[in-house]
Amino acid sequence: MRKSRLTALVAALTSTLLVVSGTAGYAKDQTVRVNGASSVQLFLDKCKAGYASTTADTYSGYTAPGSGAGKTAIGNGTVDIGLSDSENKNADMPAGMLHIPFVAWPVTIMYNLNSSKSVNLSTDTIAKIFAGKITMWNDPQIAADNNKTYKTPIYKKGPDGKPALDKNGAPIVLRYSQTKTYYTFPAKKIIVIYRIGNSGTSNNFTTALNKLAPTVWTKPGSDAFATAFPGDITSDPIGFQGGANAAALGQLAASTKYSITYNDYAFSVANNLGVVNVINPAGNAIAPSSTEGMLASFSVAKYNSNGIVTFDYTNSLAGQYPFPATTYAMVLPKYSSAALAGAVKDWINFHAFNCPALASGTGFGVTTKTSDFGKQITALVAKIGS
Repeated sequence: MRKSRLTALVAALTSTLLVVSGTAGYAKDQTVRVNGASSVQLFLDKCKAGYASTTADTYSGYTAPGSGAGKTAIGNGTVDIGLSDSENKNADMPAGMLHIPFVAWPVTIMYNLNSSKSVNLSTDTIAKIFAGKITMWNDPQIAADNNKTYKTPIYKKGPDGKPALDKNGAPIVLRYSQTKTYYTFPAKKIIVIYRIGNSGTSNNFTTALNKLAPTVWTKPGSDAFATAFPGDITSDPIGFQGGANAAALGQLAASTKYSITYNDYAFSVANNLGVVNVINPAGNAIAPSSTEGMLASFSVAKYNSNGIVTFDYTNSLAGQYPFPATTYAMVLPKYSSAALAGAVKDWINFHAFNCPALASGTGFGVTTKTSDFGKQITALVAKIGS
């Protein structure tokens, strides 16, 4: 379940390799300054050589310090593109700044247990674990989530073998299969590992928890997990541990038995961690690597004129994955030259439409230019000028 469906996610969401032809009328050999979100680190690393050979441009400065640093950098002018997994609301945000959601990905709940079995958890159970209300792996609610029969949607395929979509872009369900699960959990304390400081991944995760389990996760989402936490996170220092960025979170979870964390899917693969199938509002257990799960989540998302995505976390679509996320390229409406503006456009187009095919194994994917998501990207990129 962890790796076998990952190829399907990238293949179906990417559909076809779209070659960036470049923005006409500007000289190549531009260097674009980029920095911010750590969630896309592995994704960008796999595409850097392909970006340079395809566009004849390069980019510099990317150290994956996090979404908060990306917002600061675009505000103080030290980057041409700031990357963030959440909306920039900083006071120094440049006038007219665009948020371009250039890649889609699942916030993945991952764990370190001595078992190859898949773990199923409801959104209520997940909220209680990360709120410190469920503290043991053998808690009756966790056991109940994993000792029952679940329906799994079987989807209609198009002539090309990819998911057939309805008029809203949601996958069409043909029928359901049933799977009965059994799992005996260890009587061990759960170690919750969370992001320290400001993180767009934390914002996506805690916002979803507040919408999906509002009576448990009573505070609104925030870039700072400790701020969104519905209680005093310092009251249980053994049960909660912090990591500075996405890579650190994955490494800490891998070295901490009986831990659980939230992160980009790629770090579960990189650190050999198990991933949770999330029981969605329709009652189905959906893997984070489910192609249809991400398509369903984005089919009911709303976009404003500045590119901000609002997810409908509680929708009842059969295959919806409840923890969707996107990474924004925060860009200026005007750059100092046509050459730089063209290079910024090419950076976004390449990483939106070419990179997923080159970055197999990272869990990221986007739809084609003809999809609603792709059309949003294209329309926003067209607003960039000099």
